[in-house]
Amino acid sequence: MRSLKQGVLPLPLAVLLLGCRPARVDLEAERRAILAQDEAWAAAAAAKDLERTLAYWTDDATLMPPDMPALKGRDAIRQYVAAGFQAPGFSVSWKAQEVEVAGDGATAYEIASNQFTIADSRGAVHTKQGKGVTVWRKDPDGVWRCVVDVWNNLAPASEPTKGASERRRGVQ
Repeated sequence: MRSLKQGVLPLPLAVLLLGCRPARVDLEAERRAILAQDEAWAAAAAAKDLERTLAYWTDDATLMPPDMPALKGRDAIRQYVAAGFQAPGFSVSWKAQEVEVAGDGATAYEIASNQFTIADSRGAVHTKQGKGVTVWRKDPDGVWRCVVDVWNNLAPASEPTKGASERRRGVQ
C-alpha cells in the first residue's frame, strides 16, 4: 500500500502545479485586437458618435489634451468630447504607428499620429498635425480600452524647433 501512495500522491501534485502555470499570451493576437479597437474608435470619433467614442475609454481614464489640465473620468471626458464634436469645422483622425503589448497581455501602449481640424472664432478652419501615446488596458470583460490618452501638436513646418539643450540654456 505504501508504494501505491508514493506513486499516486506525486501525480495529483504534478497536475496541480502544471495547472497553476499562467497561460501563454498570444501577444501578436492582442496587438491585432488593439489595432482593431483603435480603428473602430477612430471611425466612431470621425462620425462624431459620442456614446461609441466614449465606450473606448475606461471609466477612470485620464485624457491629457495639449495646453490644458488633465481630464479624469468619464464625465470630464464626455464634456470635453461633446464640446469638440459640436464645434464648427471639427474633425479628428488618427493612425497607430506602433503598438507594444506587455508580456502579461494586460496592458499595452500605442504611438500614433493624429490630425485635428477646427474653426477659430472668425470661422477660419485650421488643421493641426500631432502625435500621441495611448495606454491600453484589457478590462475584466476581455475588452481593450484606453486608460491614458496623451497628445500634442507638431510644430508648424515654418517654425523651427529648438533642441532640449538650447531650451535649457534659454536660447531664443
